[in-house]
Amino acid sequence: MLAKAGGEEIDRILGFQPTNEFVSTMDGYHKGIGTLAAMMAAEEKKSADADFLFKMGEKLYAHSRFADADERFAGVIKIDTANTAGLAAKAQMKRAQASGKLENYPLAIAFCEALLKRWPKSDLLPDATIYAGYYSDKAGRTDDAIKIYGQYLEKWPKGEDAEWAQKQIEKLKSPPSEE
Repeated sequence: MLAKAGGEEIDRILGFQPTNEFVSTMDGYHKGIGTLAAMMAAEEKKSADADFLFKMGEKLYAHSRFADADERFAGVIKIDTANTAGLAAKAQMKRAQASGKLENYPLAIAFCEALLKRWPKSDLLPDATIYAGYYSDKAGRTDDAIKIYGQYLEKWPKGEDAEWAQKQIEKLKSPPSEE
């Protein structure tokens, strides 16, 4: 987070950035470039630009404005319907994550399922599957979560989340006993 001397936030980033990129981003923020306020001011002129909307959605997400972020990600999907620019599937995944942050797990699951159906060649299929399992668990749909984690393991047995998915299945099949 970059703040003025008095503590007023200028803007923030979410996640890791390499040093040079981080310094450049913070320098831009200090100059009013790339901030949420600057993006909001430019939104009307750039509302048909999928890349801009995606970045704005990410910015809103970083500010915990999940419903606003979802609105921008939905706009990305309308513009890049066929996922030609590779943004629609990413926006769909972000919609699921934003819904998860809002604890609307049924909607998060639906967004994951929509990604899996609409863009079956997306490299985000493993992520959409694992998140669908996670959100099913959060929604109390234990049997669905076990099934989805199992599907992940069938399709991506050596995937980066394979070990975690297996542990989730074991945990869900034998919940801790109450004493």
